[in-house]
Amino acid sequence: MAGERDKVKSRKKSSAKRGDASFVDQDTRDSVRSTQRIASQLHQLIATSITVASMRDEHDILKNLAGSTRRVFDADLAVLSLESGSMAPLRGVAQRGRLAICVGPDEFAAVGDVPGSRGTFVPWIEGDWLVAPVLERRDQALGVLAVRRDGGEFLDEDREVLTLIAQMAATALGATELSREIQSSETRLRILVDTAPAGIVEVDLEGRVRWWNRAASKIFAWSQFEAASGHEPRFPDAASGELAALWSEVRDGAGSSGRDLIDVEIKGRRRDLTASAALLPSPDDQATSILMLVDDVTDHRQLKAEVHHAQQMEIRGRVASNVAHDFNNLLTLISGYAEILAKDLDSDVRSLEMVKDIQATASRASMLTAQLQTIGRTHSLEPVVLDPIEALQSNAEVFERIVGMDIESQWSLNSNAGTIRVDAGQFEQMMLNLAINARDAMPSGGQLLVTVDATTIDRARADELNLAEGDFVAISVADTGVGMDEETRQHCFDPFFTTKGPFKGTGLGLAAARRLVEGSGGAISCRSELGVGTTFEILFPTNHEAVVGERSAPEGERPRGSATVLVAEDDGGLRRLMVQVLSRNGYDVLAVETGEQAMEVAAGFDGTIDLLVSDVEMSELSGPEVAASLQRTNPALRILLMSGTAESTVLNGLLPGTSAFLAKPFRPSALIDQVHDLLSRR
Repeated sequence: MAGERDKVKSRKKSSAKRGDASFVDQDTRDSVRSTQRIASQLHQLIATSITVASMRDEHDILKNLAGSTRRVFDADLAVLSLESGSMAPLRGVAQRGRLAICVGPDEFAAVGDVPGSRGTFVPWIEGDWLVAPVLERRDQALGVLAVRRDGGEFLDEDREVLTLIAQMAATALGATELSREIQSSETRLRILVDTAPAGIVEVDLEGRVRWWNRAASKIFAWSQFEAASGHEPRFPDAASGELAALWSEVRDGAGSSGRDLIDVEIKGRRRDLTASAALLPSPDDQATSILMLVDDVTDHRQLKAEVHHAQQMEIRGRVASNVAHDFNNLLTLISGYAEILAKDLDSDVRSLEMVKDIQATASRASMLTAQLQTIGRTHSLEPVVLDPIEALQSNAEVFERIVGMDIESQWSLNSNAGTIRVDAGQFEQMMLNLAINARDAMPSGGQLLVTVDATTIDRARADELNLAEGDFVAISVADTGVGMDEETRQHCFDPFFTTKGPFKGTGLGLAAARRLVEGSGGAISCRSELGVGTTFEILFPTNHEAVVGERSAPEGERPRGSATVLVAEDDGGLRRLMVQVLSRNGYDVLAVETGEQAMEVAAGFDGTIDLLVSDVEMSELSGPEVAASLQRTNPALRILLMSGTAESTVLNGLLPGTSAFLAKPFRPSALIDQVHDLLSRR
């Protein structure tokens, strides 16, 4: 029995041992399966990490990570939602048995309800979903990563794995956004550099060109073909010395340095450049190249010179205006007394010829004064419709006398050329000046050809001359004289520029001609060759209005006046001349020196003053101020204002129809005609 009991006990112990072994075997198998699952997840996570790290597109990242998440968890559905950023909203969706896809907001409904961010930054359970935030920063979520497994439970390890994948998603999406920003910045920088107005050139430490932008290509005339073919462009030879010194300074540690590259020839053109340079550091702080900034300052310096020239011309213009004012007073005296003498010397032929020479000289001096006023811009143009052929034919005799017997004058005039709109007096002066210049250019004789014809200017020619395309009247004056070199030709229209030497030329004629022509909407140009001759071509827009003939002044004895005239003129000699002329023609004259004296005389005069003859520019009160003041108390007062520099616009403040303007210098007969005309108005 005892032995039997021992056998029973032995079987029970053996049975217990077999049960314990089964239990241990199950735990081992569970542990192995768990380890295998974790190993599989880890393997998938590593593979996913490697794959996603190379992606730079949100669609690919969302789709790939959603598919990897579903496989890691053996889930029915995995969704990676992007809720913020430049590409949001966007979802990567992976369903069991289907390929992972990426969908936009229009397709969200087909996926069904998916958990979204809810302000927590740790994983959470929401129904059948395990959700982890995709954190951009610790306190801000880009979106969520959610996985659903029907009827399954999620362990603590699952939360950790999902959090790891969400972090992987955040890293990949952040890197993609950063890459896009960097690429955008690089694009902007590339566009900025390439479109910069200054040239940017990278050279190695020896000065060999590595890279350049569009502006540098334009400055140095480097073609894109050179870059594409690998051909190394070269700097102009004239700049190589300065550039070598610049690079040496930079290599020696001068920081940034600069140089002026003056008169550098590039493709046949002389240019002025400025260049600055600095070492371009590399990531290891070992500089291997130099960055240069190059600018073409030719136009800037030319503009600066033109501004300086304009300032000088303004000063000269003011001086010319002052000279013209005083000179016109003197010319009025000379021509005035010459006219009076001519009337008193009818029987003395020899003396009368000398007086006529004085008048001719005064007329030429008046032309010079008009040119001074043109340069000083104190006299505006008074254009009229004019037939240039009639104007030239009326002055043909003067032309012949000016050029002399040794020069053969030829005329080629197209009667159908058309009319022009121009200041008649200045047009005649311009043509006479051109004839004088041609005569001086042919000291040994030659030929002078004056041509008037019709022409049409096309768009290309119009752009070249800064004109509007259309029909023009072309006037040319050509000589067979000594000609001009290129430098002289380029400066021939500059004011005060002359090659005639002291006391032989003023340098005003061609400058005045250019202002007249351009002020009339035309253009003037010059062609010349040494030893061959010079041709001036003038283009005026064709005018289609009828020519209005001027009313000629009546010749013979003028009617004597019977009125009181107040004369205000600060030049004593001119004042005495006007008093004499007016008195000889029957007028009672009151003469004063200043505008203040004119006001006093008018206020104290016991009678009626019929006419005020006043200079425009006087010491304190000007002529227009005196006239306006006197007309307020005497509306019937007639006004004649005179000036050698002002214009007829000074009459604008006076009563309509009561005033006239007389330009200095003037003849006594012109003064009497104006006075008689004003006093005869009603």
